[in-house]
Amino acid sequence: MLKIKDVRKMDINQRHKMILDAIVSMYIKNGEPVASQTLQDALNIRVSSATLRNEMAMLTKLGYLNQPHVSAGRVPTNKAYRYYVSNIDKSRKISPKDREKIELRFDALDKDSARFLPGAAKLFSDLLGYTVIISPPRDKELQFVNFTAVKTGRFTVAFVATTTRGEVQTRVVKLSNEISTGRVAHINQIINARLCFVCYDDIDRRYFRRLTKQLEKENPAYAQLLQGALALIADANNKSLYVYGQEKLLNTSHFDKNIGDMLKLFSDTEKMKSIITSKYDGVSVVYGDELPIDNVENACFISTKYYAGSAVSGVLRVVCPQTVDYERLFAAVEYFAGLLTRSITGFERK
Repeated sequence: MLKIKDVRKMDINQRHKMILDAIVSMYIKNGEPVASQTLQDALNIRVSSATLRNEMAMLTKLGYLNQPHVSAGRVPTNKAYRYYVSNIDKSRKISPKDREKIELRFDALDKDSARFLPGAAKLFSDLLGYTVIISPPRDKELQFVNFTAVKTGRFTVAFVATTTRGEVQTRVVKLSNEISTGRVAHINQIINARLCFVCYDDIDRRYFRRLTKQLEKENPAYAQLLQGALALIADANNKSLYVYGQEKLLNTSHFDKNIGDMLKLFSDTEKMKSIITSKYDGVSVVYGDELPIDNVENACFISTKYYAGSAVSGVLRVVCPQTVDYERLFAAVEYFAGLLTRSITGFERK
């Protein structure tokens, strides 16, 4: 007999997939835990309720389902949603009739550079019924070509960094512990090796989180120096995000338990910037448990990039519950990003 830790390594078979698809679809539609009898009534297969209970128990051990209460049915986990999303039809498009209506409203937006993206965020949020975040376009992919760390005092180090635009950025880092000139030079080498000619959105944040923890054990000042360089880059890329529709989170019971944390998230600029990046082409989904942010596990972030010509310009992201019509949202987000690309590219050519 397989132990649970071994079971979790198993792949799911075709029957499991059919059951999982049905449970996720039913839970998205009704928002209620799915019982084996309900599942049996919905599936057109000759399988007993007892057999389905066993299969659901296996999917629970595999991490795809949860059982809120002993007597309750099963609900999908984020692992189940990820599986479900990976298998949905991503070719769905918005109907020509809906496109015509949307484009009329989109083309009526104020094209002034200061008002266009806030207006677009509001329009998309109103059309979707969810919170929308848009990062502003970038004229170029800002990169740094050199970092120089200079010890300016017993507990201070100054960074002087040059960008590909020829701009010079500076930042003074205050340290809690003294650090030697040699150690400053060593960490500066790491920073140059890892951060030069890298766009802000492409920084390997997992690597730097691991390195920060490692350096912190040696001397908190080492980690503070590293974080100072990252903060300098963040400051250089510090443009306001356009967020609209936060109040729409109140329209679903999905966020009842953590609505305060969700609303606080939108007022925290640094955390917001950490969730607006997108390393993937096309429409992608990130769930709250994949982010380095507490108490957003039941949130879903659907995003895609928009472009200025052939260069990435910004990111469009929708914040919603896990229980959404993914095919509809994928089609809408892809279409809205296309509208932004068309407009931003037009702005760039003027």
